[in-house]
Amino acid sequence: MKNRWQLPSMASYQGQYLYMALALVATLMLIAWAGHRYVGQATEEQIQRIASRTTAQEHAARLQQQLQELEQGLGQQIIEPGSVPEPELKQMLTELDAQFKVLARDMDEQDTNQDILQRFISRADLPAFRSEAMSFLHISRNNMLRFPSIYIMRTYMQPRSRAVMDALDNLIYQTVGANQENSFSHLAYQARHTWQRVLSEFRLLVANRFSVFSDTPQDGMASRIYNVQLYLEQMRTVLKKLESTSPPENYLPLPEGNWQHLYENIDQWESHYDDLLSSLNSSKWRQDLYMYKTSLQPRMETMKSQLARLQKNLSEQASRDITDLTNSTSHLSQAILLMAIVGVLLIISAYYYLKFRVIKPMSDTAHALRQEASGDSRVVIPTPKLKETRDLVEAFGEMRRQVIKREQRLDHLAHHDPLTQLPNRLLFKDRLEHALQIASRHNCMISCLFLDLDNFKQINDTLGHLAGDELLITVAQRLKQVVRGSDTIARLGGDEFAILLEDIQQKAFARNIALKILEILQEPYVINDQEFHITASIGIATAPFDDNQSDDLLRDADAAMYEAKRKGKNNYQFFTGELLHKASQQLDLEQRLRNAVRNNEFLYHYQPIISADSGQLIAVEALMRWQPEDGEMVYPGVFMDSLKNLNLELRRTLNHYLSKQVDHLQKAALQQYGIPLRVAMNISSTMLRDPTRHKDMINNLTQQEFPSLINLEITEDTLMEDLANARALLGELRQLGIPLALDDFGTGQSSLNHLRSFPFDSIKIDKEFVRNLTTDPEDAILVQAIVQLAHSFNMKVVAEGVETEEQKNYLVAIGCNYLQGFLISKPVPEEQLLDLLATYSDSSL
Repeated sequence: MKNRWQLPSMASYQGQYLYMALALVATLMLIAWAGHRYVGQATEEQIQRIASRTTAQEHAARLQQQLQELEQGLGQQIIEPGSVPEPELKQMLTELDAQFKVLARDMDEQDTNQDILQRFISRADLPAFRSEAMSFLHISRNNMLRFPSIYIMRTYMQPRSRAVMDALDNLIYQTVGANQENSFSHLAYQARHTWQRVLSEFRLLVANRFSVFSDTPQDGMASRIYNVQLYLEQMRTVLKKLESTSPPENYLPLPEGNWQHLYENIDQWESHYDDLLSSLNSSKWRQDLYMYKTSLQPRMETMKSQLARLQKNLSEQASRDITDLTNSTSHLSQAILLMAIVGVLLIISAYYYLKFRVIKPMSDTAHALRQEASGDSRVVIPTPKLKETRDLVEAFGEMRRQVIKREQRLDHLAHHDPLTQLPNRLLFKDRLEHALQIASRHNCMISCLFLDLDNFKQINDTLGHLAGDELLITVAQRLKQVVRGSDTIARLGGDEFAILLEDIQQKAFARNIALKILEILQEPYVINDQEFHITASIGIATAPFDDNQSDDLLRDADAAMYEAKRKGKNNYQFFTGELLHKASQQLDLEQRLRNAVRNNEFLYHYQPIISADSGQLIAVEALMRWQPEDGEMVYPGVFMDSLKNLNLELRRTLNHYLSKQVDHLQKAALQQYGIPLRVAMNISSTMLRDPTRHKDMINNLTQQEFPSLINLEITEDTLMEDLANARALLGELRQLGIPLALDDFGTGQSSLNHLRSFPFDSIKIDKEFVRNLTTDPEDAILVQAIVQLAHSFNMKVVAEGVETEEQKNYLVAIGCNYLQGFLISKPVPEEQLLDLLATYSDSSL
C-alpha cells in the first residue's frame, strides 16, 4: 500500500502548474477582452462627443461671421443709403435665422449646453432684431423718415416762408411807379432783404447740421442760430416801422387783416423753427443712425458676446472631454499594466503581449491627445497592430484631419472671393497695410491699381449673370498671367479688381503693368459660343508719393479709375491732387443740383426747326438750362453728367416739372396763335439703361396735355449702350404713335442694320459734319450720302448747326428736309419763342 503522504510526482506538479497557468491565462484573457471591449465603447462615445462639440463650434463661428457681415451691411447703409441692395440685406437676415436653427439643432444634442443656449436665445431675441432691422431699412430709404427735420421744413416752415415773401413782394409791387426815395418803399425792400437773410442763415444752419461744411457741425450751428434770431428781431423792427410809415400816393392799400396775417406767418415760422432746432439738437435728428446705435448695434453686440461665450464654453467642454479621454486611457493603461505584471509572474509571454500590443499604443495615443489638447497638432501616432487600439488611433487621426480641414476652409472663405478664388477686400487690405509697413521700413515704393470693367452690365443684361460670372473668372485668370507671383490680385466686388505691386523701383513699372492688362483684356472672349470684346479702366496710386495709408491709397486709385472712365475708358490714369479736388467739386455740384431741383431752377430753352423748302416752322427742340437764383445761366455740358447721379425721386420731380413747362408752351401756342406746336425732347442714357424707368417715362408722356405733339430723340452713343433695352423701349413708344429720331447721326457706332431694325422716323446729322461741309469736300460728300441713305429708308433728315447761308443752300440742294441752327434762331426762352411764333401763321406743324 502506498504511503498517503507520498509527494506527487513531478509530472503531477507540472500538470497542476500547467492547469493553474492555463486558468490564469484564461482569466487574464477574459479580463483583457473585457478591458478592450470597455475601452472601445468608452473612447468611441468620448470621440463622438468631441466631434459633436467641434461641429457646434464651426456652426457658431459661421453664425458669428454672418452676424459680422450683416453688421457691415447695416453700417454701410448708414454711410451710403442704397449702396447695399435691400434684398441682399434681407437675404443676410434669412441666412442668420437659418444658421441659428442649425446651431440650435446641434445644441439640442448636448444636454450640458441647454442653459447656455436658452440664455443666448432670450438675449438675442432674433424675431425682435429682424423686425427692428426691417424697420431700419424702411427708414433708411425714406429721407422724410430718416431726417424728421425735413418733414418740419417742408410741411410747416416752407409754406409760411413763401407766404411772408409773397406778402412782402406784394407790398413792393404796390409801390411800383412811386418815388424810389420814399421811406415806405425803402422799408419794404429792407424787410424783404432781411427776410431773405433769415432764410439764408437758416439754410446754412441746416447745412452745418448735416456736416456739409464741417465735421464739427455744432460750432457752425451756434453762430447761425444767433444770426437767425438777430435777423428775426430786425425783421419785426422793420415791419413795425413799415406799418407806421405813410405809403406813397399811388399805393393801393392791402386788404384788411393782411398785416396781421403777415405777423402770424412770421410767428408760426419761428415756432416751427424752434421745433426744428429741438429736432436737430436731439439724438434723433437722424432716425436711422439713432435706431442703429440705440437698438440694432446693442443687440448685435449682445449676440456677438453671447456667441463668444458659447464658443468659449464649447471649447472648454471639448478640452475637458479630451482630458477625460486621456485620463480614461491612462487609467485603463494602468489597470492593464497591473494585470500584465500579475500575469508576468505566471507567464512572461502574457506580459510581453500586453506590454507591446496594448499598453504602448495606448500610451502613445494618450500622449498625442494631451499634445492635441495643448494645441500641438503635429504629433504623429504610430499605427498599432491591435484592432481596437488601431481603430481608436485612426478615429482620433480622422477627427484631427477633419478639424484642421474645416478650419482651413473657414479661413479661406473669410479671406477669398468664392467665384474667382482671388483674395477679397479684407485680405487685400491686410496685405496692403503689410506692404505699406515694409515699404516705409525699407524706403521703397508700392503701387495700387484699381480696375473696373467697361460696360460689364451689358454682358450681364444680354447673356445673364452666369455668363457674367464666367467672364469674371476668365478676367481673373488673365490678370494672373500679367503680374508677378509676389503681387496680389483681389476682387473687391462686382466687376472691380485691385492689384498690389510691391517693391517697385519707379512708377513706370506700374504703367507697364497697366498697359499689359489693357492689352490682354482686349483679346476676345468666347461665352456660349459667342465672341465678345471687353475693355477696362485702371486707376493707379503710388505710395509714398500719393498716400501712405491703405484706405487713402485705395481711395486715390478709385478716383484715378473714374478719371480714366471720364476720358473715354480703356485707358489708365495716375492719381493726382487735382483729381481729389475734382471729386470735392463734384460733390459740391451734386448738392447744388439737388437744391436746384427742389427750387425748380431748371427750365427749357427752345430752338426752332424749319422746313428746308418752305421755311415754315415745323417743330422746336427743348434744350435744358439751369438758372440759379443768384447766378448766371449754366448749360448742360457742366451739369448733365452729375444730374444723372441724382436719386430716382429727384429725377421724377425734375421730369414732371419740365413736362409741365412743355405743356404750358404748347397750350399758349395753341391759344394765342392757333399753332399745334410740336416739341422734340431727348431720351437720357439713364432712362434707357434702367428698365424700371421705362414705365415712368411712358406714364409721363401719356399724362401730358398734347402727347401726340411730342417727338423723342436718342443719340447714337446712348442707343449703343444697351441695345436690348433700347429696342424694348422704342418699340413701346412706337406703339403709342410717338415719332422717333436718331440724334447726332454719324458720330457713333450704329450700323445700317441698326438703322433698319429700329423704328426711327428721322435722323439728325451732327453739327460737326454741317460746320465744314462748304469748306471740306469729304464732309459735303458724307452729308449727301447720309441724306440719300435716310431717304432710301423713308426717313426724314434734320441738319443741326446750320449757321451760314452757304450751308443752308447746299442742304436744300441735296434734298435735306429740315434745318436747325443759329442761322434760323438760337435756343430762346418760352416768352421769346411765343413772340417768334407770331411771325408764323398756318404752319404745318
